[in-house]
Amino acid sequence: MSLFTGIWPAVDDVFPDDSLRRIAEWGRDADHDGKPPVASLDLLKEIDWPGLAIPELFHGKGAGLVRCCAAQRALGAADPGLAIAVNMHLFSTGLMVEHWRRRTDTSWLLMEAIATQNRLLASAFAEPGLGGSATRSTLQAEQVGDGWRVTGRKRPCSLAGQADLVCLQVQTGDEVLVALLPTTAPGLSVVPDWDALGMRGSASDTLVLEDCEIPDDLVFYRAAAGNEQDDVLAAGIVWFALTSTACYLGLAQSALELGGALLRGGRIAHLGSTRAELPSYQAVLGDPVADLLQLEAGCAHVAARMDAGAAPEDLLGAALAVKQQAIRVVPRLLEVLAEAAGGVSYARGAGFERFWRDAQAVRFHPPTPAATRQFLARRALGLPASLDLDEQAPLLRAAAGEE
Repeated sequence: MSLFTGIWPAVDDVFPDDSLRRIAEWGRDADHDGKPPVASLDLLKEIDWPGLAIPELFHGKGAGLVRCCAAQRALGAADPGLAIAVNMHLFSTGLMVEHWRRRTDTSWLLMEAIATQNRLLASAFAEPGLGGSATRSTLQAEQVGDGWRVTGRKRPCSLAGQADLVCLQVQTGDEVLVALLPTTAPGLSVVPDWDALGMRGSASDTLVLEDCEIPDDLVFYRAAAGNEQDDVLAAGIVWFALTSTACYLGLAQSALELGGALLRGGRIAHLGSTRAELPSYQAVLGDPVADLLQLEAGCAHVAARMDAGAAPEDLLGAALAVKQQAIRVVPRLLEVLAEAAGGVSYARGAGFERFWRDAQAVRFHPPTPAATRQFLARRALGLPASLDLDEQAPLLRAAAGEE
């Protein structure tokens, strides 16, 4: 029996037949070539994956956060680059679902179109110079007629050149607008500049907006900038923190399986035993595996609390803590496995080095580790906290009534 049995629900209905095996094969080619796995994206559309999080009322599959995390975990085990790329779609549709549940407006039309037409979304939230903030934008939108005009760059933006739609946030004064645009909209273009150490198949290129006009009827949400206590923005951060962590949990399981195979095959001649059979190797692996299982359980539990109706503002700290733990736990497991397996883990032919490279990307998703540490520490100390870095403490001085 697997150590992971019982933590997550089965997702055989999400990935039928041998779809995950094929995705894994195409993922290896995508990593080698540094190109997106187009065949895998087509397959996800064929099995109606884009509507996974969308309510059945709007012709989606109606999966809650636990099932979405379980699906991303399975996808991350097959192809981490693809999983983290399409996770931006899942996060955006999850954000739309949470918005609709709380506002019950016409945003359901967007969700229905995504589900019935199997449209893939790119999420353009990251920006150069933003410092990993998840609730504001450096792109200032100017009101023009019945919409907004904006110029700037979103980077990295996974699947920017392959998606049908892009979900993006811009700022107007002290307000953030979240909108959905077709990737063919005038003023939108993609610079194919993704060439990274890992997640090479994620196609996280640069999205350029040049006098791009956003019709007001495609703005489905607006909120005060930098306000994590906004219920919808908090829900979006919870969705992203947990589903992205799930992608890396899948990566970790595949790395553990492959690393275990290398240890079982690595015989030490003078001891007449494989590395896997020796207590010294077992001992160094036990604690990282315990940490991984704790992370799995924490991710599943917070997702279940969200599905049960807990306020996302109340779960924000726990979800961020899960994501912060993933930054420590997943790379550490890969490091221990690589050292235990020896030089073979460093060779391309063994396949393990790809998981090691992909695992390093866990450090870079917003909210950034520095901002998260500050947020969690200040909350624990009873101080004003934001996911924007507050190094010079204007937030604290304002709370104290200072100039």
